Amino acid sequence: MTSRRIVSGKGPRIATAGHYGDLEIVRVDLTTRTANFRVRTPDGLFGPETTVPLSMVRPLSEEDTTRFWTMLVDDLFQALKENGGFPEFVKGYEVTTGEDSTGDPSLYVKVLVEPSRSPVRDATVSRWNAFANLVQENLIQLRLQRSPYVQLGEWRRKK
Repeated sequence: MTSRRIVSGKGPRIATAGHYGDLEIVRVDLTTRTANFRVRTPDGLFGPETTVPLSMVRPLSEEDTTRFWTMLVDDLFQALKENGGFPEFVKGYEVTTGEDSTGDPSLYVKVLVEPSRSPVRDATVSRWNAFANLVQENLIQLRLQRSPYVQLGEWRRKK
């Protein structure tokens, strides 16, 4: 699955073995499990894109970690849309990083669903849970540094 999306604005800054400088992710590809980066200079991005396995990417700060994982979740959701596996009830998502109850690094994805005006049926809850499980399984398959947790949340229109 991939959307091969290019980051608009600054991407997450990273370190990776064998490469030096101010490295910035410009795209991720979950199908090939790779990330592309370029060197950031005061004048902008410089040089060719270099591809590394996702497992070699080490974000430099907590903010970069959240931005990197948000890119991965963006790519996953875009791929699900392209493959017809993205349900209409999903209105958005939020990505945060932190530690779980054991102190291990974790990724939290809150899938935002539109609240139902009528009583929620078991079939609806089952569909919500099936999608949350699909997202979690895809993130687990990446075998990266964080345990993914997927939760459901209520989408609220911005006023």
